[in-house]
Amino acid sequence: MTTDSATTYRRVALYLQDKHPIREGMAYVQYAEEKGFEAVWQAESRLVRDAIVPMAAFAAVTKRIKIGSGVINNWTRNIGLLAATYLTLDDLAPDRILCGIGAWWDPLAKNVGIDRRKPLTAMRETVEVMRRLLNMENVTYHGEFHQVTGIELDVVHGRREPRHVPIM
Repeated sequence: MTTDSATTYRRVALYLQDKHPIREGMAYVQYAEEKGFEAVWQAESRLVRDAIVPMAAFAAVTKRIKIGSGVINNWTRNIGLLAATYLTLDDLAPDRILCGIGAWWDPLAKNVGIDRRKPLTAMRETVEVMRRLLNMENVTYHGEFHQVTGIELDVVHGRREPRHVPIM
């Protein structure tokens, strides 16, 4: 647990929700990084706070800590936008971004017009297409929930190489 008189915490993460201003969260994340935390996870629940904006803020003020979504849902962003979002986050914090993604829940999904039928199938398709896009593949996929033909992430500036964004 200790190395060279500095305390490090292995496999310890900080989980932030929406009970604080984002700027305060940025300070928490910097503190966690200083103390050797492995990761910070930003919640995206209900209709309170989007996880992506705080993740970008956390990435901008840190150098080593991993930054994850805990969790975004697979229903409200189209697959191209979802992959492009994580590509952009990876541009900001290479190899430090984690994609926590889930199937959301009712009654919230139903109340905003989403029919969560076959959530496992929908999730499998989302993960498969997203992984392929983040691997910089040209993707054609005709599933039950995702229908894409010949799409790929269009990197105009930056690294045109497969991205190592774990999808959990």
